[in-house]
Amino acid sequence: MNRDLLRDLYAALCAALLVLTAVLVGRAIQHRDGSLRVDWPPLLASWDPHVGPGTPAAVLVAAGVVAYGPSLAARLAWRPLLLAVWGAGMAWTWSLALVDGWQRGVAGQLTSRNEYLRAVGSFHDIPAALRDFTGHILIDAPDNWGAHVAGHPPGATLTFVLLDRIGL
Repeated sequence: MNRDLLRDLYAALCAALLVLTAVLVGRAIQHRDGSLRVDWPPLLASWDPHVGPGTPAAVLVAAGVVAYGPSLAARLAWRPLLLAVWGAGMAWTWSLALVDGWQRGVAGQLTSRNEYLRAVGSFHDIPAALRDFTGHILIDAPDNWGAHVAGHPPGATLTFVLLDRIGL
């Protein structure tokens, strides 16, 4: 085995151990007092393997990245590689979302309680909302934020607020 492969395997093992640690700690907290209120800590997720309209595209994108990704990464210049990675990432994300179809996989997800769009209406006064942002993070706080809003810095939500303000 060459040195680069060993480093890659070591990095992958460290990443897997980090995720496993987060899962085990999260499950212990959830089992102890239920305060996380998620089934698969640290993720707001559920296990539901299935196929749907986006499955063929997801399989093709995955196969294409495995087959051509390493050679493209080795020979493309930085900017074309960045564009290719962005395109592959978008294709992968959309194909996975479309496994559940448009309504359940995309449109319905954007308006669920845990998504950013549900919080847009709470930002009538942006400076005030940013000042009070941390007061709505805890699950027991009055008018607490949904999972994505509470779990990320306010800039992510502010992006959606600003897009809403310009009419998008």
